[in-house]
Amino acid sequence: GRNYDLASRRFKTAIDEIDKSIDHLTKTKEALIGAENNLRLANDKAQDVTIKKLTRGNPTMAEKFRELEG
Repeated sequence: GRNYDLASRRFKTAIDEIDKSIDHLTKTKEALIGAENNLRLANDKAQDVTIKKLTRGNPTMAEKFRELEG
């Protein structure tokens, strides 16, 4: 009857909305995983920066770091 049809449509609408939410959360999760990978790569590169590399071919900076070492 009419009540069944109404309830059935509401269930279908609710299920469709859940599916949309799942899709959205999946896309958000993938974006966060991608961002985490980029942060990890950036961190790895930052960890690889040394005073020796920073001062190579730059006598002014080499002198400044020597002054800091005291």
